[in-house]
Amino acid sequence: MKHATITLFALAAFASAPLFAEDKHDGAEHQTRTEAELFTATCEHKIPQYTCDECRYELGLVKLDPSLITAPGKAGLVKILPVTRQNAQSLLPLHGEIVLNDAALTHISPRVAGTVRTIKTALGQTVKKDGVLFELESPELGLAIGAYRKNKTLAALTLKNLEREKSLVAQKLSPEADMVDAQMKYDEYRVELESAGNALAVMGLDAKAIAALTADGQSGKPSVLPVQAPQSGIVIEKHLNLGETVERGKDVLTVADLSSVWVWLEVYENDLPALTAEAKKGALRVQVKVSSLPERTFEGTIDLIGATMDEDTRTVKIRAVLGNAEGLLRPGMFCAANVVFETPEKVIAVPKSALMSDEGKHFVFRMVRDGFALRTDVEPGRDFADSVEITRGLKEGAQIATEGAFVLKSDVLRAKMGAGCAD
Repeated sequence: MKHATITLFALAAFASAPLFAEDKHDGAEHQTRTEAELFTATCEHKIPQYTCDECRYELGLVKLDPSLITAPGKAGLVKILPVTRQNAQSLLPLHGEIVLNDAALTHISPRVAGTVRTIKTALGQTVKKDGVLFELESPELGLAIGAYRKNKTLAALTLKNLEREKSLVAQKLSPEADMVDAQMKYDEYRVELESAGNALAVMGLDAKAIAALTADGQSGKPSVLPVQAPQSGIVIEKHLNLGETVERGKDVLTVADLSSVWVWLEVYENDLPALTAEAKKGALRVQVKVSSLPERTFEGTIDLIGATMDEDTRTVKIRAVLGNAEGLLRPGMFCAANVVFETPEKVIAVPKSALMSDEGKHFVFRMVRDGFALRTDVEPGRDFADSVEITRGLKEGAQIATEGAFVLKSDVLRAKMGAGCAD
């Protein structure tokens, strides 16, 4: 059986197996040995211990199959990156509430009074921009269409008359005064036609809809106004029923684009100077968590710091914008947040996903030879937004597993499942 298969099996087994504190084989033996000693030790099977699939875990060593390692153009379970010095961060913890992004919200109301004849959407339904939401039968629309048709016909007739008079004047068969009168008549009806078209446009009709509603074949038919969605999004409010008469300006639908949301947070007066000073350097980063998704962290930026303070709470409201492409964040959720301040201090830090723990000990997996990762005990320091400071046990430049470290942890802790030479 290939080691990659063994490692993945161990991961599944470890996830469901109990940990027995009385078991002494915890893979910590490597801490007192040099690297050379780790690769020269012999196990009870009379072979180099690092090559023994049953005993290697006692050294804290994991053999990594190349197929598990992420490489350029190839996804894998384990990602290896060098340890670097990073800017230390300070975090300002805040609490707040997720709300609708008002900049991506539209209240839809008809621009003309009428009776609802069809409804083509429903509460919670996703709509696309320019899609028809509902249709109104409107006497007011009928009058506007009639005026448009009348002026369209008269403008066409007076244009023909104007062209005829121009021809006659050119042939010296008619006085220029007749041509001037024809021009004035045409201009009058052309302006009236433009005015009638503008009236229809104000009702929410584009050129294509106007052409369809005022076509010759539509004469005598009920005048139905299609109300279109001005943006894509989800219908979050609906106050509309078939047969209902709605007035101009009455909000009947609300469409919201929930791919982004706002978060209103409260900052105490004492924290405000540091926040405003940091904001002058550029956009402030914020990380948000909600109780229903404790494993997820949502990234955003602060785009507004309130200008007034609440006299009762002594707090100032600040607003952050969060991406919400998956739709996991719902307006109305309470949240905890950390505003991230970068500091000039440089420290050794590793991604939070790289740091493992077991029975109070913290460790990472450091590559010591091609294909081998060594459990290396470390001393964590301060928590940052995405990383953890390491104060002891790790040097800059060391290659460590930054993703998939749990796969390696499951292998070196097989002793707690009864594996090893003692079997």
